[in-house]
Amino acid sequence: MRKVIFLLISFMFLTGCVEQKIIDDINIMSAVGYDAREDGEVKGTIVIPVYKADKSISNESFMSVAKVSKEINRQSQMKSADPLENGGIEVVLFGKELAERGVYEISDTIERDAAIGDRLYMAVVDGKADEVLEKNLGNLGTGAYLNTLFEHNMRHRELPRSNLHLFMYSYYSKVKDAFLPYVKLTGNKVKIIGIALFKGDKAVDYLNDSDMFFFKALMENFRNGSYTFKVGEDYVTTYNITTKRKYEIEDPLTQPKVKLRVKLEAHIREFSGETLDPKVIDLAGKSLEEQINKRTEELLNRFRDKGIDPIGIGVLAKTQTRNFDPEKWNAVYPNATFEVSSKVLITETGVIE
Repeated sequence: MRKVIFLLISFMFLTGCVEQKIIDDINIMSAVGYDAREDGEVKGTIVIPVYKADKSISNESFMSVAKVSKEINRQSQMKSADPLENGGIEVVLFGKELAERGVYEISDTIERDAAIGDRLYMAVVDGKADEVLEKNLGNLGTGAYLNTLFEHNMRHRELPRSNLHLFMYSYYSKVKDAFLPYVKLTGNKVKIIGIALFKGDKAVDYLNDSDMFFFKALMENFRNGSYTFKVGEDYVTTYNITTKRKYEIEDPLTQPKVKLRVKLEAHIREFSGETLDPKVIDLAGKSLEEQINKRTEELLNRFRDKGIDPIGIGVLAKTQTRNFDPEKWNAVYPNATFEVSSKVLITETGVIE
């Protein structure tokens, strides 16, 4: 009993040591953007949500220029009437020019901050990040809007999973390269237009939105995707797509031969032709198989030729190889060959059918 009382008293003293912060007396950051400036400087834009009496939400932004990201935060604090707290950051955006210059210093600083969760989303903007963050996006504030945009498209569409944790894991990996969503401001909306591919901490290539379905098929097993393709002179739209993939890697440290098997199940939502009969369904399945084989193999060859590995073929080779040597793998990866085969099953064609 004495031990219990002692523990309770100890907890009381411990809780008394924690600094309490009243939410009405602080500014909680929801999104941050960084853009390249001359002389190696970086422009930072911090966005906080402002809750109005009529329950609507607008944004207030703070902009500063400095050599390092921590100095941007310090300068912004001097412009804010209330303390700026970074524990609520949901999204970090990098302008394209800065992404191509390198984002390690900023990403590393964010990751080291214990107040910031490593599951926050990051993305590259086609243009400047501040142009996005100056807009009042969505009904819940810009940060919440962007967070929901990425989460929805990763869970239910063709955007592969990515966040701060996964980006830094790929950066530090000796056999894998990072990628981030690539977005563009269109009016009062932000559109995901593709994928930014990194070598180290620099963006070196970009996939467009037509590549995203095939890139995600290479990256992960997923559900609820959709894809529209041509069969003869007609168009077929598939949805509720489920994919499974399996890699086999032969001779990984001498002459890598990468074999990929993709299984895909899908429903047909829309057909532009007159009659969706079994013959057309069979043709649609074979056409999609051909496109998967061709487009995924093209992407794998493209990555190899650019000296990047966003898929993590090297990670897969490591799991399949005893005494795996990253240096040997990186030396032979430029000579890797790829073979892709797929099997498509159309399981439904609509309620009428």
